[in-house]
Amino acid sequence: MKRSDHLKTLSWEHHDALKFARNIKKGMSNGTAPERIANYAIFIVDTLLRPHFELEEESLVKRLDASEAQDIVVSQVLDDHQEFYRLVAAIRKGEGDLGRLLESFVDLLKRHVKWEEQRFFPFCERVLSEEQLNLVSGELDRGHLPGQVAWDDPFWN
Repeated sequence: MKRSDHLKTLSWEHHDALKFARNIKKGMSNGTAPERIANYAIFIVDTLLRPHFELEEESLVKRLDASEAQDIVVSQVLDDHQEFYRLVAAIRKGEGDLGRLLESFVDLLKRHVKWEEQRFFPFCERVLSEEQLNLVSGELDRGHLPGQVAWDDPFWN
């Protein structure tokens, strides 16, 4: 499905998120110490994913009426955001098997992007008015975070 121009900024950020997931996966497969990868995952959540999630929630979810906001498509998005926060908290504290936590992080990131692109964004494009989508577009443009991040430890190379 072709993405409307209103939400393209979020789709670009999703492309970047999948690139970050690939970096983590490559590091895991090339024997990089999980602690190095964990630092990267924490950095990505703190600098890019958390602001991205907040932007989605403030720009899209807040504009849905009460019944739309209760839809399973929306609740899955919000549940995923909370799961990211729980996972990164466990990674930050070193709770459990770090390798498994990082695998869960990558799996959730890929599944979440797919869900939003295939289910959540089309839902929003269908239920929000053109006027609402124009407002969303302006907010997304102002809040967009470029996917180029300064990370000094390219363990995935």
